[in-house]
Amino acid sequence: MKSENISDTELKIKALTVLNKNLGAANTIRFLSLYNMGKQDYMEMRDELFKGMSARQVFNAAADFWEKREAES
Repeated sequence: MKSENISDTELKIKALTVLNKNLGAANTIRFLSLYNMGKQDYMEMRDELFKGMSARQVFNAAADFWEKREAES
């Protein structure tokens, strides 16, 4: 995967587009509100979610997820 050097605004637009496409508008707003209300600590959540996994394992799991998702649609 190629890393792009994009502005913060472009990053936000791309992220919202992906969320909206995959979750729909209502769930995208719901997801964003979880972070805006401060209920979640992303660093803590990330540590728990990827506990014991290397960066390569996380990447491979994400790639497998998207391959399966594409195959189902």
